[in-house]
Amino acid sequence: MQRRAWLKAGLALVAMPFWLVARKLEAATWFTQAFEAKQTADVMAALKAIAVPVSPDLQIDAPQKAENGAVVQVELTSKQAAGNVSSLRLLADANPTPLIASFEFGKQVLPKLVTRIKLAQSGEVIALAQQANGQFQQQRRQVIVLEDGCAGSEREEPFASSMKMRARLMDERSPGKPVTELKIIILHPMRTGRSKNDDGQLLSAHFMQLMQVVLNGQVIIDVQAGTGISRNPYFTFYLQDAKVGDVIAVNWQDNLGYEGHGQVAVSS
Repeated sequence: MQRRAWLKAGLALVAMPFWLVARKLEAATWFTQAFEAKQTADVMAALKAIAVPVSPDLQIDAPQKAENGAVVQVELTSKQAAGNVSSLRLLADANPTPLIASFEFGKQVLPKLVTRIKLAQSGEVIALAQQANGQFQQQRRQVIVLEDGCAGSEREEPFASSMKMRARLMDERSPGKPVTELKIIILHPMRTGRSKNDDGQLLSAHFMQLMQVVLNGQVIIDVQAGTGISRNPYFTFYLQDAKVGDVIAVNWQDNLGYEGHGQVAVSS
């Protein structure tokens, strides 16, 4: 990882068949109003999602009880086909800032993902799906939290980051187009700005804001994140139209301007 240098470094690696993002990641593209809103209704208004119906097509898989609110694994799934859902958003109604992340999908990406989130207290986890025609659907799931995951104490350490990825073509004998499972984990503290060090002093917010996934020169996943993603962000996505040997590039940027780049070839 280099600070503000992954683009130059990537261009220097001309012998390797990978693609960089079509445009440079910029913090100005972050949904500031939605991510900084303190109430779910204000988030919905900022996203222009008003009077959204609950839909059985949208599902949330999350534990009924979370022992540690700092790491709660959540899976979002829409029954819609790839290309029919343009975005999935994830919210936690009881968090100080409810919007956790926004995922924009290209037509090659199934509307399904796995990630790990922080929950400050018991409340509803909300999935918000926007279809290609602009209409919204939502689903909600109550999660009981036994230990606050948004505050507490942390050890202050020098920042260093790395990224691991795996892209694996799933069983080609399954019906429909072959699907590639992409797993990403990024070493990052994901500080909320509400935790304290050993001396009781507040630690400044430091979190990954933006991430892009690039396949064959095209951005297929655009992620915007807030402070509600767990430490060392973890994501699983499901892609169509990727073949064995294709190279997937991933680029991220955080709120302090640090950036990282990684790549992985699709394997069988």
